[in-house]
Amino acid sequence: MPEQKVKGVMFFNPSSGMKMPVAEQDALQHAAAEAGLEVICVTGGLDCAGLIRRRVEEGIRLFVAAGGDGTINAVIQPLVNTDAILGVIPVGTYNHFAKDLGIPLAWRDALDVIVSGATKPIDTARVNDRFFVNNVSMGLYPELVARREEKGRDYPRWKARLFAALATLRKYPHIAVTLDSENHHEVIRTHVLMISNNSYDLSRLGIEAARPALEEGRLSVYWLPHVRRLALTSFVAHYLAGRVHSAPGFRSFRTSRVRVQSSKKHFPLGVDGEVVTMETPLTITIVPQSLSVKVPR
Repeated sequence: MPEQKVKGVMFFNPSSGMKMPVAEQDALQHAAAEAGLEVICVTGGLDCAGLIRRRVEEGIRLFVAAGGDGTINAVIQPLVNTDAILGVIPVGTYNHFAKDLGIPLAWRDALDVIVSGATKPIDTARVNDRFFVNNVSMGLYPELVARREEKGRDYPRWKARLFAALATLRKYPHIAVTLDSENHHEVIRTHVLMISNNSYDLSRLGIEAARPALEEGRLSVYWLPHVRRLALTSFVAHYLAGRVHSAPGFRSFRTSRVRVQSSKKHFPLGVDGEVVTMETPLTITIVPQSLSVKVPR
């Protein structure tokens, strides 16, 4: 446990991931307070951005997200393009952002990084007026998350995921959009469209696919043309085996800016794993070297 003291604020989301046992939650909050962090529990009505701005005015520069990727997304909104620093304690379900940065998944080790780690500038990206650190997804993924969350956080997660998968495949939503970038113009109809902050290593297996770097200054755009349900299972098999690039029809390109236009006025999106609805058109841009993050030395 860290002996040094820091001065900052930790936003702790106790409902993230698989839900930590109460004793473990208490231990985390106590250790964070001992390290010098003000602990604030994240609730539905919390104005996270407003609170961070007030703390910045008071001279605080370190802000810690203790939760999953959705919690991190909420905390970064007022931090991008400032001199404030983000710390991460990954207690979510997948913790993609933490894994990509090499942050330990054990919370005690992650707290050590916050106290004594190095500070690294990384890229973020922005969709309209919202920043993100991982990706924006359209099509099947937002539907999948929405159906999963219908069961609530107290419902067994594996059952919620199974229900969501079956309900999503039954509905099988697709989108029709126009993609415009500096070197690309295409009208596509797809079930799977993702735009990521930097590139994924798609040779890695399934959800373990990581981003080797977060400072390339480029977006990556991935999609699969409209296919029947059976063909989608073949794509999923390629994805889980780390052979996405050999999946029939799979497309991708890199850019610094892309505009997504649709005939629909509003669009459901997955933004860092959380479902939001935004007005179209969507303008998605890379924001290079715009966020400072605590990482292992």
